[in-house]
Amino acid sequence: MINLKYNLKWIIKHKGTFDFDEELTFPSEMFEKYNQINGLKDVNVSGTGNLDTRDKRLYVDLNIKGTMILPCALTLEDIDYPFDISSTEIFSFEKPDPMEDVHEVKKDMVDLTPVVFENIMLEVPMRVVKEDANIQESGKGWKILDGNSSDKDEEYIDPRLAKLKEYFK
Repeated sequence: MINLKYNLKWIIKHKGTFDFDEELTFPSEMFEKYNQINGLKDVNVSGTGNLDTRDKRLYVDLNIKGTMILPCALTLEDIDYPFDISSTEIFSFEKPDPMEDVHEVKKDMVDLTPVVFENIMLEVPMRVVKEDANIQESGKGWKILDGNSSDKDEEYIDPRLAKLKEYFK
């Protein structure tokens, strides 16, 4: 796995501005604790970084492209779901105000990899359904009802609750 790490001395050496374009791979173990995503592939991270020496902050414009591997909500089969995320992240080399949306830099080393992963996880949809998903309409003791069907299920009254119907008369 390639890490997107940049040292403050390296950034200053490059006059506070740098560009990057990297392919990232995330190990499958990272997704074991998440049930809404099974993996990532073809993740490309590109962008620019600009250091503000007065504020001791690094402003990074990120563009993250790739494919999420998500489970189908009906069949649990893997679905490839492309994504394209643009984000601006701020890193502070001094302790930031807790109310600010700023990443604190530890030991003058900016690590973009966890920020990239966080941005991707924020874009995971709640559920996806495969276009050609074949689902059963009924099974033993169950069936799928839609709003248009007028079956006898609405008229059926459980015999154990039949006496309650008389109570409300």
